[in-house]
Amino acid sequence: MRRVGDKAKAATMATAPIVQRGVILLVLLAMVASPKRGACQPVKAQRPDYLSVVRRYADAMIEHGRDTYGTQPSGLLLSALDRHTQRPLVTRPAPPAGIRREDRVGLPWRALTGANPQLDENLLRVFYALTDLTGDPRYRETADHEVRWFFEHTGSPVTGLLPWGEHLSWDVFLDRPISGGTDLTHEFSRPWVLWDRTFQLAPQAAKRFAVGLWSHQIANPKTGAFDRHAPYDRHGPVDGKDFPRHAAFYIHTWAHAYRATREDVFLTAIETELARYERKRRGDNGTEVATMPPLDLETAAALVPEPLRSRLHAFADREDELILADLHRQYGRPDGALTLPPTWQAAYASGTNAGWAMFALARWEQVKKPQFRDLVLAVADAYADALPDEDVDVWPMSFGHVISAEVAAYRLTSRNDYLEQAVRFAQMAVDRFFQDCALPRASFKTDHYETITGADSLALALLEVHAAVHGLTTVIPTNTVDR
Repeated sequence: MRRVGDKAKAATMATAPIVQRGVILLVLLAMVASPKRGACQPVKAQRPDYLSVVRRYADAMIEHGRDTYGTQPSGLLLSALDRHTQRPLVTRPAPPAGIRREDRVGLPWRALTGANPQLDENLLRVFYALTDLTGDPRYRETADHEVRWFFEHTGSPVTGLLPWGEHLSWDVFLDRPISGGTDLTHEFSRPWVLWDRTFQLAPQAAKRFAVGLWSHQIANPKTGAFDRHAPYDRHGPVDGKDFPRHAAFYIHTWAHAYRATREDVFLTAIETELARYERKRRGDNGTEVATMPPLDLETAAALVPEPLRSRLHAFADREDELILADLHRQYGRPDGALTLPPTWQAAYASGTNAGWAMFALARWEQVKKPQFRDLVLAVADAYADALPDEDVDVWPMSFGHVISAEVAAYRLTSRNDYLEQAVRFAQMAVDRFFQDCALPRASFKTDHYETITGADSLALALLEVHAAVHGLTTVIPTNTVDR
């Protein structure tokens, strides 16, 4: 690809003496082969400016981490990169601990060249927050472009489903959906909390996805039985492969679709799935068990009419009781307080105990039950002065959740010791994950950038620290989507 200035360089080579030509050639080769200036430089400050760290990360992604490749440059953010060159990976690095082959953003045994907005969801939220913090519109424009282009160009023409989530991504060189496994399998990895913005930017494409979720992810529209592993490119969901957290993600999606369109099909979808889990709540011995997580149901309840709204509220309220009772069985003390050990290793289908603070914080913001405030504080206390063992391959997401827990505890109590802990963990995270590069490592024991381990959640947490340290009133999105 011809770069600006190529003609001038060619003219210089043609007229220079032979020895001088050799020197010029070596300089030009060095310019091509070496990493871009500024890609990896030491952070000199004893305590880094966390806003600058996050901006450096965001700027690197905008300038070097977007899709400009293939026959259809999309501008999507790549979900894996070489940290030192800030370019796509040319080899497939070893995965961080706990990451499965089929979940990575690349074809099996191939380089990781995919873009997966669901893995980068918190990075998009960081971009929106950066525009609010700095007034620079580039960040919001980048996030808006990502959402609009992805929804309008990558949906399956058969099902309307998207190449994102746990197993799919959009290959920026092949310009088509790819899977980390053998099939094009659609499965949420997180809730999509950007539905409001999505329906503003790409209303028809967002509606098409929501309809596809009902028509092609649900195996039985009468019972609500669904397949969390529905095919992306054809109809083919089967009964018996449902997880309750996915049902909550679907209800959350349909509630936003209903508010945007006022079409009754989405109310039918919500009611069908809710009824399914109302039936499933009672175990084989007649005792109640927690089924669907309450966070997405509470959000959905605010978007739909009665009587469905009250049913969703009631279901979420009972889930609170069951979840808290289970936590007390595991971690309760005789005095009724909770003691959660500070764990650090995350993996497929398992998180750290810091994640409980993120759940509790989100629920506290929704319903203000004191038990959730107490749970946030219990987690923050548990991690105070804690360190991971040296043999643990810690993810950036884990540090992000610990930092966010300490900031939340500070905001709930105004106690400076919580803020001091948040700063301590933020300093450690910058030292261990960013080191001298703009892009963070995927884990303690890897040296590439791969967002499946939550680099975006760490960046959001660093913005929370920045806002708390400087007493800013700018609202930073709550770091609670990793569920």
